[in-house]
Parts: sequence; structure tokens; C-alpha cells
Amino acid sequence: MANGAVLVGWRRRWNRSLLQFLGRRVRSTVEVEDLAQEIYLRLLRAPDLLQVRNPQAYLLRVAGNVVAEWRRQYSPTEPFSADEEDLPVDECLPELALDAALSEERLNRQLALMSPMMRAVVLLRLRDEHSYKQIAQELDLTLRQVRRHLARGYERLRSAVED
Repeated sequence: MANGAVLVGWRRRWNRSLLQFLGRRVRSTVEVEDLAQEIYLRLLRAPDLLQVRNPQAYLLRVAGNVVAEWRRQYSPTEPFSADEEDLPVDECLPELALDAALSEERLNRQLALMSPMMRAVVLLRLRDEHSYKQIAQELDLTLRQVRRHLARGYERLRSAVED
């Protein structure tokens, strides 16, 4: 199966998540769409997408790299032109705002159902961007325990968002 066929499935399944991800990082709707297109083009050139273990995470990692490159290229020191939209993303894409609010509610509900240790590990990783080693030291866990809590926590969060 070629990367194109794999990407069709990825787009069908995670395009909304990708657009939300980009919408939180970029002001203009047009730029969100351009960046999404650039991400899919880069993924088409990838060696073999069938070998990717966690496709959604891979997609968002590529998106993060594309946004970082875009920010370096178009630094915030450049003035915006008068014709560019100065609206927050929520006003530009109301359906994304609604989806984001529903997803956030589901995620918060799922976080509340987690054990205190799993919740702490997940929040330290996602919110505070700690490394596995930092989390292990801070919570007095082994790296294996951190990985296990994160894997289970991510699975719960993923299922909450996908439902």
C-alpha cells in the first residue's frame, strides 16, 4: 500500500485533530489550511508510513515541526498586513472551537477518573513537558513505571477524544 492510501485513512481519522492542533498555534484560517497541506505533502514523501507505530502522534509531531519551521521563516517581528484577519482562531473556525471544548471536557473527565499517580505522570508529561527521567525522579518511580502510566493514560485520553 502506498503512502497516499495510508494518508487518506489518516486524514479521514485525524484531520480534525490536526486542524485543532494547528488552530491553537496559528492565527489565520488560511495559514492553518496551508500548513495542513504542507504536512500531508511531507508525509507523502516519508519512506513507509505503514511502519509507524503511533500514526496520530507521528502526524502531530510532523505538524509541530512544520509549525516551528513556519514560525522561524515568518518571525513575529514582521508586521501583519492590514488585510490579514486579526480574529482569534475561535471566531475564524467556530466548529473547531466547539470540537476543542467538547474534547477538553472529555479529557478532563477522563483525567479525573485516572488514579492519582497516573494523572500526575500524564500531567507532568503533557502540561509541564517533563522528560521521562524528570518524572521518574520527581515521583520516585522507575522509568518503566513512568512508561506504563503514560501508555495507559494516553490510551484513555485517546479513546476519550475519539469517542
